Amino acid sequence: MKIGIDARLYRASAAGIGRYSQNLIKNLLELDRENQYVLFMTPEDEKDFLAQKITSYNYKIVKTDIGHYSVKEQVELKKIIDVEKCDLVHFTNFNFPVRYKGKFVVTIHDLTLFYFPGRSKKNFLYKFAYKYIFSQACHKAQQIIAVSESTKKDIINTFKIDPAKITVVLEAADDKTFTEPSQSFVEKIKNKYDVKAPVILYVGQWRPHKNLTGLIEAFSMLRKELPVKLALVGKVDHTYPEVFTTIDKEQVLSDIIMPGFVSEEELAAWYKIAAVFVFPSFYEGFGLPGLEAMMAGTPVAASNRTSLPEIYKNAAIYFDPEKVEEIASVLKKIITDKQLAASLVRKGYETTKLYSWVKTAQNTLKVYKSIK
Repeated sequence: MKIGIDARLYRASAAGIGRYSQNLIKNLLELDRENQYVLFMTPEDEKDFLAQKITSYNYKIVKTDIGHYSVKEQVELKKIIDVEKCDLVHFTNFNFPVRYKGKFVVTIHDLTLFYFPGRSKKNFLYKFAYKYIFSQACHKAQQIIAVSESTKKDIINTFKIDPAKITVVLEAADDKTFTEPSQSFVEKIKNKYDVKAPVILYVGQWRPHKNLTGLIEAFSMLRKELPVKLALVGKVDHTYPEVFTTIDKEQVLSDIIMPGFVSEEELAAWYKIAAVFVFPSFYEGFGLPGLEAMMAGTPVAASNRTSLPEIYKNAAIYFDPEKVEEIASVLKKIITDKQLAASLVRKGYETTKLYSWVKTAQNTLKVYKSIK
Protein backbone atom coordinates (compact mmCIF):
# COMPACT_ATOMS: atom_id res chain seq x y z
CA MET A 1 0.00 0.00 0.00
CA LYS A 2 0.91 3.60 -0.48
CA ILE A 3 -0.02 5.29 2.79
CA GLY A 4 -0.17 9.04 3.22
CA ILE A 5 0.17 10.62 6.65
CA ASP A 6 -0.85 14.20 7.39
CA ALA A 7 2.22 15.14 9.41
CA ARG A 8 1.70 18.90 9.49
CA LEU A 9 1.78 18.77 13.29
CA TYR A 10 4.98 16.73 13.51
CA ARG A 11 7.11 19.50 15.04
CA ALA A 12 7.92 19.49 18.75
CA SER A 13 6.11 22.81 19.28
CA ALA A 14 2.84 21.06 18.38
CA ALA A 15 2.91 19.60 21.90
CA GLY A 16 0.85 16.41 22.38
CA ILE A 17 -0.08 15.87 18.74
CA GLY A 18 3.55 16.56 17.85
CA ARG A 19 4.76 13.84 20.22
CA TYR A 20 2.16 11.45 18.87
CA SER A 21 3.09 12.17 15.24
CA GLN A 22 6.84 11.95 15.85
CA ASN A 23 6.77 8.65 17.72
CA LEU A 24 4.13 7.04 15.52
CA ILE A 25 5.87 7.88 12.24
CA LYS A 26 9.33 7.00 13.49
CA ASN A 27 8.18 3.57 14.69
CA LEU A 28 6.03 2.89 11.63
CA LEU A 29 8.99 3.52 9.33
CA GLU A 30 11.22 1.24 11.40
CA LEU A 31 8.57 -1.48 11.73
CA ASP A 32 6.95 -1.57 8.29
CA ARG A 33 9.19 -2.40 5.33
CA GLU A 34 6.27 -3.53 3.16
CA ASN A 35 4.29 -0.33 2.60
CA GLN A 36 5.42 3.01 1.22
CA TYR A 37 4.71 6.23 3.11
CA VAL A 38 4.06 9.76 1.91
CA LEU A 39 4.56 12.35 4.63
CA PHE A 40 2.75 15.65 4.09
CA MET A 41 4.80 18.19 6.06
CA THR A 42 5.29 21.91 6.43
CA PRO A 43 8.92 23.10 6.16
CA GLU A 44 9.06 23.39 9.95
CA ASP A 45 7.86 19.81 10.39
CA GLU A 46 10.32 18.57 7.77
CA LYS A 47 13.16 20.25 9.64
CA ASP A 48 12.27 18.43 12.88
CA PHE A 49 11.86 15.15 10.99
CA LEU A 50 15.24 15.34 9.26
CA ALA A 51 16.92 16.22 12.56
CA GLN A 52 15.90 12.80 13.88
CA LYS A 53 18.04 11.13 11.21
CA ILE A 54 15.65 8.25 10.57
CA THR A 55 17.44 5.57 8.56
CA SER A 56 14.42 4.05 6.79
CA TYR A 57 13.99 4.73 3.08
CA ASN A 58 10.36 3.69 2.54
CA TYR A 59 9.01 7.23 2.59
CA LYS A 60 8.99 10.49 0.75
CA ILE A 61 8.19 13.97 2.03
CA VAL A 62 5.73 16.20 0.22
CA LYS A 63 6.13 19.79 1.34
CA THR A 64 2.71 21.06 2.31
CA ASP A 65 2.94 24.58 3.65
CA ILE A 66 -0.71 24.78 4.69
CA GLY A 67 -1.81 25.84 8.15
CA HIS A 68 -4.29 23.91 10.23
CA TYR A 69 -7.93 24.95 10.58
CA SER A 70 -7.70 27.17 7.49
CA VAL A 71 -9.63 27.68 4.26
CA LYS A 72 -6.49 26.65 2.40
CA GLU A 73 -6.55 23.35 4.28
CA GLN A 74 -9.99 22.64 2.89
CA VAL A 75 -9.20 23.74 -0.67
CA GLU A 76 -5.50 23.12 -1.39
CA LEU A 77 -4.67 20.13 0.84
CA LYS A 78 -7.09 17.84 -1.02
CA LYS A 79 -5.39 18.69 -4.33
CA ILE A 80 -1.93 17.93 -2.96
CA ILE A 81 -3.05 14.60 -1.49
CA ASP A 82 -4.89 13.63 -4.68
CA VAL A 83 -1.72 14.05 -6.74
CA GLU A 84 -0.04 11.28 -4.71
CA LYS A 85 -2.81 8.73 -5.36
CA CYS A 86 -2.48 7.14 -1.93
CA ASP A 87 -4.33 3.90 -1.17
CA LEU A 88 -4.98 5.19 2.34
CA VAL A 89 -4.40 8.45 4.20
CA HIS A 90 -4.01 8.84 7.95
CA PHE A 91 -5.09 12.20 9.32
CA THR A 92 -3.42 12.45 12.72
CA ASN A 93 -5.98 14.98 13.94
CA PHE A 94 -9.66 15.51 13.14
CA ASN A 95 -9.16 18.39 10.69
CA PHE A 96 -9.21 16.98 7.17
CA PRO A 97 -10.39 18.35 3.80
CA VAL A 98 -14.06 17.38 3.84
CA ARG A 99 -14.19 17.02 0.03
CA TYR A 100 -11.51 14.32 0.11
CA LYS A 101 -12.97 11.15 -1.46
CA GLY A 102 -10.25 8.59 -0.76
CA LYS A 103 -10.04 6.03 2.01
CA PHE A 104 -8.74 7.41 5.27
CA VAL A 105 -8.15 6.81 8.97
CA VAL A 106 -8.47 9.62 11.50
CA THR A 107 -7.03 9.84 15.00
CA ILE A 108 -9.28 11.52 17.54
CA HIS A 109 -7.31 12.61 20.59
CA ASP A 110 -10.16 14.15 22.54
CA LEU A 111 -13.32 16.20 22.24
CA THR A 112 -12.09 19.05 24.41
CA LEU A 113 -13.34 21.83 22.17
CA PHE A 114 -16.86 20.43 22.33
CA TYR A 115 -16.91 20.67 26.11
CA PHE A 116 -14.43 23.52 26.71
CA PRO A 117 -14.42 25.62 23.51
CA GLY A 118 -12.30 28.45 24.95
CA ARG A 119 -12.80 32.16 24.51
CA SER A 120 -11.26 32.40 21.04
CA LYS A 121 -13.31 29.47 19.74
CA LYS A 122 -16.80 30.71 20.54
CA ASN A 123 -17.85 32.67 17.48
CA PHE A 124 -20.73 31.01 15.67
CA LEU A 125 -18.94 30.45 12.35
CA TYR A 126 -15.92 28.81 13.94
CA LYS A 127 -18.03 26.57 16.16
CA PHE A 128 -20.19 25.48 13.24
CA ALA A 129 -17.19 24.74 11.00
CA TYR A 130 -15.34 22.92 13.79
CA LYS A 131 -18.28 20.68 14.66
CA TYR A 132 -19.09 20.02 11.01
CA ILE A 133 -15.52 18.99 10.09
CA PHE A 134 -15.16 16.90 13.25
CA SER A 135 -18.45 15.12 12.54
CA GLN A 136 -17.54 14.53 8.90
CA ALA A 137 -14.16 13.09 9.90
CA CYS A 138 -15.82 10.58 12.21
CA HIS A 139 -18.57 9.59 9.79
CA LYS A 140 -16.53 9.44 6.58
CA ALA A 141 -13.40 7.70 7.91
CA GLN A 142 -13.05 3.99 7.22
CA GLN A 143 -11.70 3.63 10.74
CA ILE A 144 -11.27 5.92 13.74
CA ILE A 145 -8.33 5.62 16.11
CA ALA A 146 -9.14 6.80 19.64
CA VAL A 147 -6.29 7.26 22.12
CA SER A 148 -8.25 5.93 25.11
CA GLU A 149 -11.45 4.13 26.02
CA SER A 150 -12.64 7.43 27.46
CA THR A 151 -12.23 9.16 24.11
CA LYS A 152 -13.90 6.25 22.33
CA LYS A 153 -16.92 6.60 24.61
CA ASP A 154 -17.08 10.35 23.93
CA ILE A 155 -17.02 9.75 20.16
CA ILE A 156 -19.80 7.19 20.38
CA ASN A 157 -21.97 9.38 22.59
CA THR A 158 -21.40 12.59 20.61
CA PHE A 159 -21.59 11.31 17.03
CA LYS A 160 -23.52 8.03 17.42
CA ILE A 161 -20.72 6.10 15.73
CA ASP A 162 -20.74 2.30 15.57
CA PRO A 163 -18.24 1.12 18.25
CA ALA A 164 -16.85 -1.43 15.77
CA LYS A 165 -15.54 1.46 13.67
CA ILE A 166 -13.37 2.76 16.52
CA THR A 167 -10.09 1.16 17.59
CA VAL A 168 -8.37 2.26 20.79
CA VAL A 169 -4.63 2.66 20.20
CA LEU A 170 -2.85 3.88 23.30
CA GLU A 171 0.06 6.32 23.35
CA ALA A 172 3.22 6.05 25.48
CA ALA A 173 6.00 8.01 27.13
CA ASP A 174 9.32 8.37 25.33
CA ASP A 175 11.81 6.67 27.64
CA LYS A 176 14.83 8.01 25.77
CA THR A 177 13.76 11.57 26.45
CA PHE A 178 12.59 11.45 30.04
CA THR A 179 14.71 8.95 31.95
CA GLU A 180 18.18 10.37 32.38
CA PRO A 181 18.97 14.05 31.81
CA SER A 182 22.50 14.81 32.96
CA GLN A 183 22.82 15.86 36.59
CA SER A 184 24.86 18.88 35.56
CA PHE A 185 22.02 20.09 33.34
CA VAL A 186 19.46 19.50 36.11
CA GLU A 187 21.60 21.63 38.43
CA LYS A 188 21.89 24.29 35.76
CA ILE A 189 18.09 24.59 35.55
CA LYS A 190 17.76 24.63 39.34
CA ASN A 191 20.30 27.43 39.57
CA LYS A 192 18.69 29.37 36.71
CA TYR A 193 15.36 29.50 38.54
CA ASP A 194 16.80 29.54 42.06
CA VAL A 195 15.01 26.33 43.02
CA LYS A 196 15.58 25.54 46.69
CA ALA A 197 12.13 24.39 47.87
CA PRO A 198 10.13 21.34 46.71
CA VAL A 199 8.58 21.93 43.28
CA ILE A 200 5.03 21.09 42.23
CA LEU A 201 5.16 20.65 38.46
CA TYR A 202 2.46 21.23 35.85
CA VAL A 203 3.16 20.63 32.15
CA GLY A 204 0.70 21.63 29.44
CA GLN A 205 -1.33 24.32 27.76
CA TRP A 206 -3.17 27.17 29.42
CA ARG A 207 -6.75 26.28 28.62
CA PRO A 208 -9.96 26.38 30.70
CA HIS A 209 -10.23 22.57 30.88
CA LYS A 210 -6.73 22.35 32.38
CA ASN A 211 -8.01 23.91 35.63
CA LEU A 212 -4.94 26.07 36.25
CA THR A 213 -6.90 28.52 38.36
CA GLY A 214 -7.96 25.71 40.68
CA LEU A 215 -4.36 24.49 40.88
CA ILE A 216 -3.10 27.97 41.77
CA GLU A 217 -5.74 28.34 44.49
CA ALA A 218 -4.74 24.94 45.90
CA PHE A 219 -1.07 25.95 45.74
CA SER A 220 -1.88 29.14 47.63
CA MET A 221 -3.46 27.06 50.41
CA LEU A 222 -0.54 24.63 50.54
CA ARG A 223 2.05 27.41 50.47
CA LYS A 224 0.77 28.58 53.87
CA GLU A 225 1.77 25.21 55.33
CA LEU A 226 4.88 24.22 53.36
CA PRO A 227 7.77 26.02 51.63
CA VAL A 228 6.93 25.03 48.04
CA LYS A 229 7.22 26.34 44.49
CA LEU A 230 4.86 25.83 41.56
CA ALA A 231 6.37 25.42 38.07
CA LEU A 232 3.98 25.96 35.15
CA VAL A 233 5.84 24.56 32.13
CA GLY A 234 4.24 25.37 28.78
CA LYS A 235 3.57 28.33 26.56
CA VAL A 236 2.27 31.32 28.50
CA ASP A 237 -1.14 32.19 27.02
CA HIS A 238 -2.30 35.77 27.51
CA THR A 239 -5.71 34.93 25.99
CA TYR A 240 -6.39 33.13 29.27
CA PRO A 241 -5.88 36.03 31.72
CA GLU A 242 -7.68 34.20 34.52
CA VAL A 243 -4.35 32.56 35.36
CA PHE A 244 -2.66 35.90 36.05
CA THR A 245 -5.78 37.23 37.77
CA THR A 246 -5.73 34.26 40.14
CA ILE A 247 -2.00 34.60 40.76
CA ASP A 248 -2.49 38.27 41.66
CA LYS A 249 -5.53 37.52 43.84
CA GLU A 250 -3.68 34.82 45.77
CA GLN A 251 -0.44 36.88 45.87
CA VAL A 252 1.72 33.89 44.94
CA LEU A 253 3.72 35.25 42.00
CA SER A 254 7.01 35.14 43.92
CA ASP A 255 6.68 31.36 44.29
CA ILE A 256 5.56 30.53 40.76
CA ILE A 257 8.04 29.67 38.01
CA MET A 258 6.94 30.07 34.38
CA PRO A 259 9.70 28.83 32.04
CA GLY A 260 7.37 28.89 29.01
CA PHE A 261 7.66 26.27 26.25
CA VAL A 262 10.91 24.39 26.86
CA SER A 263 13.15 21.97 24.99
CA GLU A 264 12.82 18.24 25.60
CA GLU A 265 16.09 18.30 27.55
CA GLU A 266 14.81 21.02 29.87
CA LEU A 267 11.45 19.29 30.25
CA ALA A 268 13.25 16.12 31.32
CA ALA A 269 15.15 18.19 33.89
CA TRP A 270 11.91 19.64 35.29
CA TYR A 271 10.50 16.15 35.74
CA LYS A 272 13.63 15.23 37.70
CA ILE A 273 13.50 18.41 39.80
CA ALA A 274 9.83 18.07 40.75
CA ALA A 275 8.74 16.62 44.07
CA VAL A 276 5.36 15.87 42.51
CA PHE A 277 3.73 16.22 39.12
CA VAL A 278 0.11 17.41 39.13
CA PHE A 279 -2.55 17.08 36.43
CA PRO A 280 -5.64 18.98 37.64
CA SER A 281 -7.66 18.81 34.40
CA PHE A 282 -11.41 18.60 34.09
CA TYR A 283 -10.94 16.75 30.79
CA GLU A 284 -8.14 14.81 29.07
CA GLY A 285 -8.15 12.44 26.12
CA PHE A 286 -5.05 10.56 27.27
CA GLY A 287 -2.81 12.57 29.62
CA LEU A 288 0.66 11.97 28.22
CA PRO A 289 2.61 14.28 30.61
CA GLY A 290 1.64 12.12 33.60
CA LEU A 291 3.21 9.06 31.96
CA GLU A 292 6.30 11.11 31.13
CA ALA A 293 6.55 12.08 34.80
CA MET A 294 6.26 8.44 35.85
CA MET A 295 8.95 7.48 33.36
CA ALA A 296 11.21 10.12 34.92
CA GLY A 297 10.56 8.77 38.43
CA THR A 298 8.26 11.56 39.62
CA PRO A 299 5.18 10.79 41.77
CA VAL A 300 1.90 11.85 40.20
CA ALA A 301 -1.25 13.50 41.57
CA ALA A 302 -4.12 13.64 39.11
CA SER A 303 -7.74 14.57 38.59
CA ASN A 304 -10.19 11.71 38.82
CA ARG A 305 -11.92 12.78 35.59
CA THR A 306 -12.19 11.26 32.09
CA SER A 307 -9.18 9.24 30.86
CA LEU A 308 -6.70 9.85 33.67
CA PRO A 309 -7.66 6.98 36.03
CA GLU A 310 -7.87 4.69 32.98
CA ILE A 311 -4.32 5.51 31.90
CA TYR A 312 -2.54 6.01 35.24
CA LYS A 313 -4.32 3.14 37.06
CA ASN A 314 -3.02 2.75 40.66
CA ALA A 315 0.14 4.76 40.00
CA ALA A 316 -1.34 8.14 40.95
CA ILE A 317 -3.23 9.68 43.85
CA TYR A 318 -6.50 11.11 42.54
CA PHE A 319 -8.55 14.13 43.60
CA ASP A 320 -11.76 15.89 42.63
CA PRO A 321 -10.62 18.82 40.45
CA GLU A 322 -13.58 20.89 41.64
CA LYS A 323 -12.30 20.82 45.25
CA VAL A 324 -9.19 22.96 45.75
CA GLU A 325 -8.85 21.80 49.36
CA GLU A 326 -8.63 18.22 48.13
CA ILE A 327 -5.99 19.11 45.55
CA ALA A 328 -3.91 20.84 48.24
CA SER A 329 -4.34 17.90 50.63
CA VAL A 330 -3.20 15.31 48.06
CA LEU A 331 -0.16 17.40 47.08
CA LYS A 332 0.81 17.86 50.73
CA LYS A 333 0.48 14.15 51.39
CA ILE A 334 2.80 13.20 48.52
CA ILE A 335 5.39 15.86 49.36
CA THR A 336 5.54 15.05 53.08
CA ASP A 337 5.09 11.26 53.00
CA LYS A 338 8.35 9.93 51.53
CA GLN A 339 7.17 6.34 51.75
CA LEU A 340 4.05 7.14 49.75
CA ALA A 341 6.06 9.07 47.17
CA ALA A 342 8.48 6.15 46.77
CA SER A 343 5.56 3.76 46.36
CA LEU A 344 4.05 5.97 43.64
CA VAL A 345 7.39 6.08 41.83
CA ARG A 346 7.60 2.27 41.83
CA LYS A 347 4.03 1.91 40.62
CA GLY A 348 4.66 4.58 38.02
CA TYR A 349 7.58 2.68 36.53
CA GLU A 350 5.46 -0.48 36.32
CA THR A 351 2.55 1.38 34.75
CA THR A 352 4.70 2.92 32.00
CA LYS A 353 5.72 -0.60 30.94
CA LEU A 354 2.13 -1.16 29.80
CA TYR A 355 2.64 1.41 27.05
CA SER A 356 5.13 1.71 24.22
CA TRP A 357 5.32 3.59 20.94
CA VAL A 358 6.26 0.32 19.25
CA LYS A 359 2.87 -1.06 20.33
CA THR A 360 1.25 2.15 19.11
CA ALA A 361 2.79 1.67 15.66
CA GLN A 362 2.00 -2.05 15.56
CA ASN A 363 -1.65 -1.50 16.44
CA THR A 364 -1.94 1.42 14.02
CA LEU A 365 -0.53 -0.76 11.25
CA LYS A 366 -3.19 -3.38 12.06
CA VAL A 367 -5.82 -0.69 11.54
CA TYR A 368 -4.31 0.18 8.15
CA LYS A 369 -4.29 -3.47 7.08
CA SER A 370 -7.90 -3.97 8.16
CA ILE A 371 -9.13 -1.52 5.54
CA LYS A 372 -10.00 -3.16 2.25
